[in-house]
Amino acid sequence: MWDRLGKRLPVNPGERYITLLMFLYIFSVLGFYYILKPLRSGLFLKNFPASRLPYAYFLTAFLAGMLAALIFKLSRRAPTIFLLTGTNIAIIATLFYFRWAMERDISYLPYFYYVYVQIVSALGISQFWLLAGLIYDHRQSKRIYPLLGAGAIGGAMAGSLVAGFLSGRVSPPSILLVCIGISLSLILLSHAAWRHRRPSVEAPPHRSKFDDSREPFTALFRLVCRSRHLILITLLVFLTLIASQIADWQVNATVQDVFRDLPKEQQEAAINTLFGWLYFFINLIGIVLQFTVTGFVLRRLGVGASILFLPAGLVFTSLGVLAAPILWTAVFSLGSSSVFRHSINRVGMEVLYLPLSPEVRKKVKVFIDVFVDRFGRAVAGVIILAIANFYLIRGLRVTATVIILISGLSILLCLLLRKSYIGLFREKLTRHEVDLSEFKQYVTDPRLIQMLVQALDSSQKRQILYSLRLLQAVRGFDFSFQLLPLLKHESAAVREEALRTLPALEKDCSEQALDLVADSSNSVRLAAIDYYCRHSPEKTKERIEKLLEDQNPDIRISAALWTAGAPDTVYAPSPDLIRSFLSSTEHKITGAKVAAAGLASRLPGTESVTLLRGLMQDGDSEVVCAAALAAGSGGLKELVDDLLPMLMQSNTRASARQAFVLMGPGMLPTLAEILNDEQRALSLRREIPWILGRLETPHTFDCLTENLDTGDLQLRYQVLKALNRIKDRNPALIKPDPVIADRIFEETKLYCRILALSQSLGPGTGTEMRLIRKALYERQEQEMEIIFRLLGLLYSQRDIHSAYTALKSPHADRRSSAIEFLDNILRQDLKPVLLPLVEIALRATTDFGIRGVSSLVQNLTLIVGMLGAAVAARENRLLAFSATALLHGRFARISRVCAAAIATTASTLLFAASFQFVAAERIGGVSL
Repeated sequence: MWDRLGKRLPVNPGERYITLLMFLYIFSVLGFYYILKPLRSGLFLKNFPASRLPYAYFLTAFLAGMLAALIFKLSRRAPTIFLLTGTNIAIIATLFYFRWAMERDISYLPYFYYVYVQIVSALGISQFWLLAGLIYDHRQSKRIYPLLGAGAIGGAMAGSLVAGFLSGRVSPPSILLVCIGISLSLILLSHAAWRHRRPSVEAPPHRSKFDDSREPFTALFRLVCRSRHLILITLLVFLTLIASQIADWQVNATVQDVFRDLPKEQQEAAINTLFGWLYFFINLIGIVLQFTVTGFVLRRLGVGASILFLPAGLVFTSLGVLAAPILWTAVFSLGSSSVFRHSINRVGMEVLYLPLSPEVRKKVKVFIDVFVDRFGRAVAGVIILAIANFYLIRGLRVTATVIILISGLSILLCLLLRKSYIGLFREKLTRHEVDLSEFKQYVTDPRLIQMLVQALDSSQKRQILYSLRLLQAVRGFDFSFQLLPLLKHESAAVREEALRTLPALEKDCSEQALDLVADSSNSVRLAAIDYYCRHSPEKTKERIEKLLEDQNPDIRISAALWTAGAPDTVYAPSPDLIRSFLSSTEHKITGAKVAAAGLASRLPGTESVTLLRGLMQDGDSEVVCAAALAAGSGGLKELVDDLLPMLMQSNTRASARQAFVLMGPGMLPTLAEILNDEQRALSLRREIPWILGRLETPHTFDCLTENLDTGDLQLRYQVLKALNRIKDRNPALIKPDPVIADRIFEETKLYCRILALSQSLGPGTGTEMRLIRKALYERQEQEMEIIFRLLGLLYSQRDIHSAYTALKSPHADRRSSAIEFLDNILRQDLKPVLLPLVEIALRATTDFGIRGVSSLVQNLTLIVGMLGAAVAARENRLLAFSATALLHGRFARISRVCAAAIATTASTLLFAASFQFVAAERIGGVSL
């Protein structure tokens, strides 16, 4: 059953267990919150009038900010699992306290509990997504996060159901025991999930040192104020938040008034039951809307209508409150706010951010979450105080009137946003700044589609092409009147893109595509054949045969090329057809042979190998490359010996590489044998890591790490690049291997030798000396890059690359931050080796290699650092040589006797120290 379910879910076999854990985690977090949430209102309204709720809003906004800052600082200094465990233990302790305090008369308890529920919910959800970010990479998150979102919705429904069922039957202190049990399960789930974290998250998070996203509040404020679109979004969020908060208070005040005659205990139970069932039905209706109405509204009515649902719903339900100021009309007002906010309105708001760049989008969301949310709650509290405490106006009709006024302003903002969204998108479209990869899934707004269609009449070719690429994601919208004329456009690029946009139309345009099969442009012919053959799958084979038998050689060649490049198309050519291409004597003999090579891969094994081997001997490199790719797509391992020499030729190298990649992981043993064979040509062995880096399997990692100690620098560098690529694309394949750390030590020793050699050169200024210095400096840079690439296999590649870039920066503060960062994340055995080396490299390149400063203090510092690195790297032979070379090269003006004395003394002392350390390590197990 689990296997059948797994096939229907977007979860790979190796991800099922951890995804189940994370699903249960978010399910429990939301269930925990929605069990506590109804108790919040009951406890507060039992002890205080609803007019005191604004003070709880103020406390929540104030304390939430302080706690968020504290948690953020702790998260930078402590591992995430400690933070998760500590938070849940603190929650359990506070729940025991509340259970004890609820049975006693404590005046501040309702305030404390109200604020506590608001903060704990946000904290639990944020920590869950933090843990999810440490477990799933970017590619996994796209598949699995929607499933986890479903778990959150399910948990909210389950928690509301439990709260509604238990309230009135079980006392609130007893209900807290259920939440304590959930918190205990969260500790177990977090520890079980933590074992599946990605290898790159072992170190405490110090990434903010190189994160450009950290900006002061004033910068975020200026960013918002510079854009009319962002100002409108911010105002809309601000006003709808105020209206929703007033609607929430309205229900609390009405509930308290309805149950005021009940004894306090019964009053609390009745309020808890009401809110428990209310939240259950709100979540249930929200799910139904999310899966049924939201997509339809966005496709048919557009983003403007989707963001109108929330304020319009508040207006209509508040009109009901004006007409009948009773509990159930107030409940409908709150329900419409909650249902639309988390379904239709949320999707519409996400689409409003679409014309913005990802960086701006992220910053604006931070501004709204940190400032607008808290400030909106505070303003809502002020309005409620004016209504409830100062007796300026009173009654449900008054709160409903305020909600209608604020929601009316929100509706006006929605109309303005609809125009600004189209205007901003039109501006981005003109400047070609829209991210096509993110946008294609959102091309559903009717007005936006209309604007793109209108752009097809533009006289600017680039704008037409840009609009066509976006319209390729549109479905259910007929724009054939504007699209079909572009099939006759003077530009071949426009004709091709128009052909590739034809699938967006529901009507059959096969005749129009067939007219372009004989186009003068090869790319247009291929696009026309692609639509003509794919539009009706039942006719594909018949149409391919028709095109392959055409009298026009260009059509036959293009049809053959398309067939060869369409692996999902089932078509088996006859050997006679391929021989007819090979025997062609027309002027396009090269194209005919390329087409023959593509079709030959579809023949039975023996015939295919014979034909392709002959084509690989052709004198035309284009034909040879086509034959190589055909061999790869056909998985013809018999042609491996023919492909290997092509790797060493510049004109066929790319195709041969791709052929081996197309053959798949089955080529790994052969490639590994070639890589390990020292009798093979180095030029051939240097090409193998590129291929292995694209065959992402656990065996690939083992094969590459075995060659980290190869003596050829270029081969070693290519191996490292392949490992870095695998780490970037599939971090789970990179295992913590001691070979990597050992290689770092070896590269460090090599760097020290090169550095000592470069510093031993005299102060000569001749051409030969400058060339030698330049060569040694370039070799130092290569070795330093290799060291940091190796570090990228042990730690986060992004962090290590940022540190490496910062070390190369001319700004001293960035270099200092990089060194501090490395000091925080490096292992204890690597730190004493690499940190002195980095500091030496900085001084050597900035002071000696580039600026030529000959300060005595700086030279002495360099000597001590150099020797210290040699000791830490356990390279005793470098000690005397390093000191003597440095002193000889940099203190030429000091007498030779003094220089020799200093060199001898320093080297002797440090040699003795090094010997003692090494001896102590071998005898007593001391680790350097």
